[in-house]
Amino acid sequence: MKKLLFSLSMVAVTSLTAQGSDKILAKVNGKPITESQLKEVLKGLPAKYNSVKNNPQFQSQVLNSLINQELLYQEAKKEGIEKNAKVQRQIKEAKEQILINALLEKHLKVSKVKVSDKEARAFYEKNKKRFTDANSKQISFEAVKPFIVQSLEQQKRRQLLSASLNRYIEKLKKENKVEILK
Repeated sequence: MKKLLFSLSMVAVTSLTAQGSDKILAKVNGKPITESQLKEVLKGLPAKYNSVKNNPQFQSQVLNSLINQELLYQEAKKEGIEKNAKVQRQIKEAKEQILINALLEKHLKVSKVKVSDKEARAFYEKNKKRFTDANSKQISFEAVKPFIVQSLEQQKRRQLLSASLNRYIEKLKKENKVEILK
């Protein structure tokens, strides 16, 4: 539930503002929470929530989370929390990270990776001891193949992303003035 609330808060912070005839679903001390905001939050939820996104009861829970978040935000503003030096530093760091993530998303594209049956089989053979059940009985390649393929695809994507990131950073270093003053 904490992860869902965090996801909701991150999406809500970046959600759309009210426009024109956007239906107002709730008000918190006069500040509207709109249908487009709710839809934006629902759209931004992880895939595991796809089956319940259209459920009115779930949507009501998400709306309630938006209301709670707005209440907490307004209270933090009222108490002057944002003026605290530690909070200012955290806001600055969060803003920098958001900008960096957006930059990387814009410039680093990893193409679809494929794992061949041969690669999956080789991984299975090399790590056969890892694929046993609770009774130490060998699990067949076919039974674990989807897991192996998924794991190897993730590994390949991470490697490609890392290489792409390193190339991008090297390009930026060449185009900019970087001084190391040890």
